[in-house]
Amino acid sequence: MAKMLFRMAPVCVVLGTMTIALPAKADGALIWAPVKVAPRVYQTTVGVKLPLAVDASAGADLGLSTGTGGQLLSGSELATVWGKVADSRQRLGTTEDRAVVVRIDTLGGSGGVSLSRSRSWIYSSNLDLKASNSLNLNYAAAAGVSPSIDATQALTMTYPWAGTAVSASGTVTSATGDITGTLALNQPLAPHLRFTASVADPLSATRAGDLRMNYRIKW
Repeated sequence: MAKMLFRMAPVCVVLGTMTIALPAKADGALIWAPVKVAPRVYQTTVGVKLPLAVDASAGADLGLSTGTGGQLLSGSELATVWGKVADSRQRLGTTEDRAVVVRIDTLGGSGGVSLSRSRSWIYSSNLDLKASNSLNLNYAAAAGVSPSIDATQALTMTYPWAGTAVSASGTVTSATGDITGTLALNQPLAPHLRFTASVADPLSATRAGDLRMNYRIKW
């Protein structure tokens, strides 16, 4: 029986490379969100909200990187066109969310379509449940790779009194026929301090575990 491998990720304080983002502006129908991802790495999301009964928007993610002398780094350009339609309904302690997202990488010749649906409800005074499923179609025409479909289902149990969340998910990939899964535990310990533990493919001989302690500082 293969030994379960565990690796401890160091406690991280987000002080070195950080994302500096200006608040996204959506004056009327306009979406504008410039972001400095890292020194000399810039990205901007531009788009519009569409006048529909549901939450619908379309736009593009644009980005580039420059060297120390200000020259543009080859291959760092980003130009992704996207569209999103989402709908959320609430009734009697239950929330249902549905979304369709389309993304096309105009420079890399790849793209994808994602269909997702989730349902959250209060099971009891001590337990909240969330069930979700998604279907993703991916293609990379420039790489000559056949389109693939990934189907994912997940269930999360949350104990509000402790903030503990236990989740299980499984994914089937059409390209290889592989079935993968993950079990995870998420536990907040203090403000901005969170502990997570997960096991990938727990029923296989190649299962691997992961332990992390994360601490974040924002200003």
